[in-house]
Amino acid sequence: MRKKSLLLFSLAMTAWLAFAVLCRLEMALWGAAAGLALSLSVLLLLPRGHRFNILSAFSLLFFAVAAAAVPALGDTITKRLPNLLAGGFATLCIMAGYGALEGTLFPASLLELDYPESMRRSPILRRAFRVVTLAWDALFLSGLAVCLVSMLALRASTALLVSSTTAAALFGLGILATPAVVAFLPKRMEAKLVEKGPLSPRWKPPLLTPGTTRAANEFDAVVVGSGVGGLACASLLSQAGMKVLVAERGRLPGGYSQTYEWEGFPLNSGPTVLLGAGEGGVLHALLRRLDLEGMVPMRRLSWGIANGRMALRLGLGAEQDMEKLSKKFPTCRAGLQRLFSDLRRFRGEWRDRSDYLSSPLPSNIEDYHEQFIRHPLSAHWQNLSFREMLEGYLDDERLVDLLGRLSAILGGEPSTFPAYEGARLLVSLFIDGIHYPASHMSGLVNALAEKVRQGGGRLTTSCGVEEILLRGEGTGSVPIGVRLADGTQARSGVVVLDVDPRRAAGGIMPSSAFGTDFLREMEKLRPSHSAFLLHLIFEEELRIPDRVFLFPTRPRRVRTGDSFVEIDSLILSREAHTDPSRNACVLMVRANIPATCFHAFEDQRDSEELSTELTALVREELASVIPSVKRATKEFVTLPTHLARLASHGQGAAFGFAPLLTQWYFRRPGPRLAPANLYLVGGWSRYGGGLEGAMLSGVVVARELCGESPYGSSASPSGQSATPAGGAAPEERDSGEPRGEGRNGSEETPGRGRGRGKGRSRRKGRRLSGLRRRENTGEEGGQDDEE
Repeated sequence: MRKKSLLLFSLAMTAWLAFAVLCRLEMALWGAAAGLALSLSVLLLLPRGHRFNILSAFSLLFFAVAAAAVPALGDTITKRLPNLLAGGFATLCIMAGYGALEGTLFPASLLELDYPESMRRSPILRRAFRVVTLAWDALFLSGLAVCLVSMLALRASTALLVSSTTAAALFGLGILATPAVVAFLPKRMEAKLVEKGPLSPRWKPPLLTPGTTRAANEFDAVVVGSGVGGLACASLLSQAGMKVLVAERGRLPGGYSQTYEWEGFPLNSGPTVLLGAGEGGVLHALLRRLDLEGMVPMRRLSWGIANGRMALRLGLGAEQDMEKLSKKFPTCRAGLQRLFSDLRRFRGEWRDRSDYLSSPLPSNIEDYHEQFIRHPLSAHWQNLSFREMLEGYLDDERLVDLLGRLSAILGGEPSTFPAYEGARLLVSLFIDGIHYPASHMSGLVNALAEKVRQGGGRLTTSCGVEEILLRGEGTGSVPIGVRLADGTQARSGVVVLDVDPRRAAGGIMPSSAFGTDFLREMEKLRPSHSAFLLHLIFEEELRIPDRVFLFPTRPRRVRTGDSFVEIDSLILSREAHTDPSRNACVLMVRANIPATCFHAFEDQRDSEELSTELTALVREELASVIPSVKRATKEFVTLPTHLARLASHGQGAAFGFAPLLTQWYFRRPGPRLAPANLYLVGGWSRYGGGLEGAMLSGVVVARELCGESPYGSSASPSGQSATPAGGAAPEERDSGEPRGEGRNGSEETPGRGRGRGKGRSRRKGRRLSGLRRRENTGEEGGQDDEE
């Protein structure tokens, strides 16, 4: 396919090359006739629907005029040839400019003829065509400049020699270079968007052996930090029979994902919305795999959206939500219908994978190409901003702004937030629903931690890792264990980092072990927002949804030295008192704080003043939509510096690296780092940026260490599960239940014990199994009609 389009393009440009060569031989009439014939042949060879393109139209026009002009000029044609060549280059420059105005990248109108329609949207192809376009524009401008100078400053014979030779050389160079650029440039750019670490054939991951007898201070793997990514990795390894040590420097596991309690009021410190807890989500699949559904029940949350002009209670089901939005924004009704329809299609594409404990995004170039055919929406939205995506559906700028600002839930901004993540957010909010553990985040974290202990693992708190012990130097070194804060050592050949890699470099590990390339890449990446948390205690029940996303009509600013903290979104989380009979609740308000303002909170005196200003501002904004906020009996303030100490994140970054389109997915580090057997999970890793992504990073590492393909594979048309590494075919099951490989000794939960194994396997490279893909056509999930 690509060869045919390249041949057609080369033939089209050969017409101009032939014209330049024959002009040099003073055969201008034959040159014009050859150009006309070649351009006409290209026009006839083009498929239907593409016959009238910019290049063919302008080429035919120019060569027709040249063929008519040459006989009319007679003997003076030799002197006029530089004029003809300059006119040709001027024509091509006009053609390129006209194409730019029409939104058509020259020569993309010819080169992408034979690609599938979905593939034409590829950002990689657009980028490659842009490079080719700029190269050809440079050739045209150079040729035009040379011909004009020759025509004006040189004698007739010299002018002809210089202009015709330059024209032939430039066209020849372009014809040779274009196929090379189109063939190789996309591959080089695609290679930056797919996995290059664990899938490299030159590197073999260490397969851990379950049940190996080890000394008290020896472990199969050591996990540094106990965020949800580290706990997900450790719990899966423990379930597979590995001996794991999780070292946490804080007094409680979980990192940001903690819930404290004050006199029966739950005070959250991190996530208040879970996006992957529904069917097909990573969190849901992980809980099923670990047999924790009964221990960590989820509740579906009601939610609403408000600004200074309106307040809408949503989360009632896609159709009802769409109707409410359509009444407020009637000009967007048709656009909302198209958007919700495509979101359902996107959900079907996202679920179309053989294993829900794997990434739905491509892990190699073959999958990347196939995705444009099987998953066109996902492929199109991968490199589009959230705001651009919404503008393609909605005509009302107010609704675009309202929905776009929902990206603040994950610490993003509409103009830079990836459309792919934005679509997942909208699917969760409007179709699948948002969930939260009934026992709060501490319940989820404690359940994962208990799984580690049940599997024979060890979890230490208030005793972090002071140093990772290495054998060797530089990037060729390998971990052999860790030294804990109490001075003891733990031996292990595998270390998993659930910490900020920027702090780990030069902290618990020498910077040289990461390599200069890694450190240079880390310097380019921006950390995400931190947060200002305000907990308000009420001795009454607030009549608002469980979650409210409040967007002030205009951003509110608070000066922080030489900069400003700008508050443009507030996320409200209402939680009832733990005693159901008590009519009381706590309201948590979260405001995103840019990393650039973190320094303003480091000075204690300035921090207190800033905290007072922010509290007053937040309460003022709340009063505009919730008048009863004035009746709060007590308040608790959490600053970015508190969060930084809680999770050891640089600048208090709540989401690791910022969720920007330019540093999303494979532009982020991990999961495998430069030293062999050193891994990165959590918010700073490739899949991080939210709780589900942090968990997925831990799952990927655990599966790799157990010998299973960590990225799954595309689901076959028949719906069969992918064959795990090692060649063993998965069991056939009637429903999407996990294959049973749990360890002996874990408690059986009534009604939740399906698919769980009955013994410990000691086979080397025991496989973690995934969930079979459920047939999904993107139908709408269950609706909650209660308002």
